[in-house]
Amino acid sequence: MKYIVSVSGGKDSTACLLYMLERVKKEDVIPVFCDTKWEADVTYEYLDYLEKELEIEIIRLESEGMLNLAKRKKMIPNRAYRFCTYNLKIVPFQKWLKDNFVGKEDFIVVEGIRREESEARANIEIFEIKKSVLKGEKFDIPTMYPIAYWSKEKVFSYLAEKGIKPNPLYKIFNRVGCMPCIFASKYELLYLPEKYKKRLRRLEEIIGQEIGQKAYMFHSSKDRLLEPKLFEFEDLFEGIEV
Repeated sequence: MKYIVSVSGGKDSTACLLYMLERVKKEDVIPVFCDTKWEADVTYEYLDYLEKELEIEIIRLESEGMLNLAKRKKMIPNRAYRFCTYNLKIVPFQKWLKDNFVGKEDFIVVEGIRREESEARANIEIFEIKKSVLKGEKFDIPTMYPIAYWSKEKVFSYLAEKGIKPNPLYKIFNRVGCMPCIFASKYELLYLPEKYKKRLRRLEEIIGQEIGQKAYMFHSSKDRLLEPKLFEFEDLFEGIEV
């Protein structure tokens, strides 16, 4: 049996990875990261840190990327039209799963979903059988959520107990990975590093030209990015090594 752990660079998926490594043979744990090509550099560095500290290899799957997806859809994903996760994470992962495991080897997918995260996840159980979302490809995906009942505090304390640092992005952001995430708050947008502000503006400009009108990931994001700040994002990482 192989345990395929979905790793995002966030606290919950990291906790799941540690949880499984503690309970089954290391060679039976397969960590997988789906790259949206919209991630923070710190997250890539954090994956490297996990590989080194845990002496593992994280499989990194590529997607078409945020820019190409937006061009193909002729719009930028946003809170009302959240098609990025499906196209940039779910589909690449399930294609990889089908090519490498379905009908070939027994497996369980392990995900760091917790009940307290949202109303939609409030009733999730420890185990379920998911169905593939690939067109014309039907197969079952046995999925386990070992930390479904954990609190956010327990997740952070578990990481500390195991001697693993959380992603440094948690110093500012509630969500880590995509930079910015379509669910980023006004506060989080304000403290985006300039590199990612430029990337967001470029995406909006390119798609705006493609469709012949203004395009935004966030309503009036340009105004939000220009408000005065109390400190610089980079200051929070001074002297900190992942």
